[in-house]
Amino acid sequence: MDPTNSSNTLHLRLNSENFREQLLAQPKKDPRISSVQIEISNEYFLLIPISYDSPTYRLGFLEKALGEHALVGKEIQLQSIPAEDSNLVFLVPSDWKDLISAHFPYAKIDYTHTVASCLQKLDQQLTVNVQGNLAFASLYQTNKLQLANVFPFETSIELAFFLQSIRDAFSLNWTLFPPVLVAGSEEILDASLYQIPYVQS
Repeated sequence: MDPTNSSNTLHLRLNSENFREQLLAQPKKDPRISSVQIEISNEYFLLIPISYDSPTYRLGFLEKALGEHALVGKEIQLQSIPAEDSNLVFLVPSDWKDLISAHFPYAKIDYTHTVASCLQKLDQQLTVNVQGNLAFASLYQTNKLQLANVFPFETSIELAFFLQSIRDAFSLNWTLFPPVLVAGSEEILDASLYQIPYVQS
């Protein structure tokens, strides 16, 4: 996502590769920017049902899912996912938050996570969002969430194997229900070579 600025709101998608570049490309301390919406694109997230979510359990769940040291130097952010009666809990590096706050001192800053764009409740549907070397995916069957995951990959064949393993594990019929690539996603390279018949949302 390229930075966009509409009616004094700035939209940025940040990951570890583009963080400083994207931030430095914006005018520093611009009083015209009253709101900054930042989409974080990383693998540090967890979808927690609201009935289980509390500050104490949240820390425990994150440490179990992401590793004992995953929280070091990071801050927890929440994004409500009402369709799943859950909170999307994700981590933002503390130094990023500090730099963003210093860069936009007059703006209200909201954080979201890329995986949320995949949580589109559709029957028998695999939804994918590719950002750099991360593939975010969700799978619904009979309108129930079966999978919300991220896959780091280096080559297009690794991504193809990831998507095909989901197809095989959940007996998906890609002829009837091809994977959906969400708006704003990068293309799936070599999709035709690896027989991934995706469609754009």
